[in-house]
Amino acid sequence: MGSRSRRRIEADLRSQNGFVQSPWPGWARGVVSVALLFHIVAVLAGALGVPPSSQLERTVAGAFTPYFELADLGYSYRYYSEPPPTPVVTATLEFGAGRAEETVRLPGRFVAGPRMRHQRQLALANALFMDVQEAREKTGNSGNSRLARAYARHLCLTRPGCRSVTLHVQHHLIPDQELVLQATRSPGAPRFDLFAESLLTTPEWIGDYPCDGF
Repeated sequence: MGSRSRRRIEADLRSQNGFVQSPWPGWARGVVSVALLFHIVAVLAGALGVPPSSQLERTVAGAFTPYFELADLGYSYRYYSEPPPTPVVTATLEFGAGRAEETVRLPGRFVAGPRMRHQRQLALANALFMDVQEAREKTGNSGNSRLARAYARHLCLTRPGCRSVTLHVQHHLIPDQELVLQATRSPGAPRFDLFAESLLTTPEWIGDYPCDGF
């Protein structure tokens, strides 16, 4: 019996016994297994390293800091226990004569699809705000933010006829818990408005970006 026939018979036997041979070579399966193990350990270390935690837990979590920054994994399961104010980026799109301006909010008030899409927009707005802050500290001009320019370029390319994009950022403050409780306990009181103007800070100008510059 030739080697090819023997391999075919062995493959048939494995299939009959419920074992399907993986199309991946052994080295590829090993690499993926190591990568998954590293990711799982990193996520667990990040969650356990959030205070209150021991010095050992914080030290182990600190070793994964470069990976957290690379993969944007700086959010543990405790992230929403004491959340900071939420950055909100507002883009004003200017078109030609006869067409009204358009306003785009990031994160959007109403995002279609699974809730993870809204979480992704929150992460994008936060990353953009942090990059704007860094550009302001380093160059004195928030408009030099790399992510702000990238966002403006994306809006220009996806909105036909757009001539320029103006970006502003503000913070959506966390309402006082007592005020929310009072509104829910008072009979006949209107529902507490989580998007009231009083919970939004004054918008800060980031920059103006002409679309013909992209």
